[in-house]
This record gives sequence, structure tokens and C-alpha cells, in this order.
Amino acid sequence: MSDSYFIGTVSRIHNLWRFGHLKPGLDAVGNAREWTEAEIAEWKKLMQEEGFGDDYENKKGRPVVGMTVSLDHSIYFHEPRAFRADEWIFTEMESPWAGDGRGVVSQKMWARDGRLIATCFQEGVVRLKQDGKEAEGKPKL
Repeated sequence: MSDSYFIGTVSRIHNLWRFGHLKPGLDAVGNAREWTEAEIAEWKKLMQEEGFGDDYENKKGRPVVGMTVSLDHSIYFHEPRAFRADEWIFTEMESPWAGDGRGVVSQKMWARDGRLIATCFQEGVVRLKQDGKEAEGKPKL
């Protein structure tokens, strides 16, 4: 649970384009394929929810994520015997800093009764694509 889309928070908060080849008319690896009307509607809904509005194909030129990888991940449990992991857990993530090809994410997790049950931190590499390729150096975010 603590690693679910954790380092991806960097790209969400810092408004990076993270969908790569995923767009109508292509499959997940960039091969041509027809999308159904339902898939296109779901794609448009995702773009709205993610804050990209009508920019379905990144025509605004946001920096494109080439790859992300975790460098470290720490979880600090608070009263671990006071909650059950198979019950409802609310989580809040933020990225207080990103730059020089890296990003930091913090996360707080609460039990149903509002009790803080864990605090998590992760640092990761966030490489941007340059000229259609993954960056070879450490680009600035």
C-alpha cells in the first residue's frame, strides 16, 4: 500500500507528462491499434481527472517522463498493533521537492478512526525524455 504510485507523485505534482505512448490510436508500447469509443471516453476522463483538460496528446509540451526508479523507501509505523492492514486506510501524498533528475515524496496514512498509523518517505530518480529518447544526464525538473 505504501508504494502504490508513490514515486509517481513527483510527476503528478510537478505537472510532468507521464503517459508516454498511451494515446488513442496506439497501444501501451506505441504500436498502432484502433481504440473503442469506450476506451477513448475513458482516456478523456483520465486526462480531465489528472488536470490535463483537453490536452490529450501533450500539445502544450509538458516535459515527458522517460523513467522513474526508487532510490530508497522508508516507512515509520505508529502503534502498529493498533490497526489492521486489511481495513480501510486513507493516504495523502505530496512531493515537497524535485530537481536535478530526482524527486522526494512524503506520505501519511490514517486508519478509519482518523489515527495516523504510518509516515513514509521515498526518493527516486525521475528521468525526462529528450528528443524522443530517455535523458542520458541528470535533467532539471
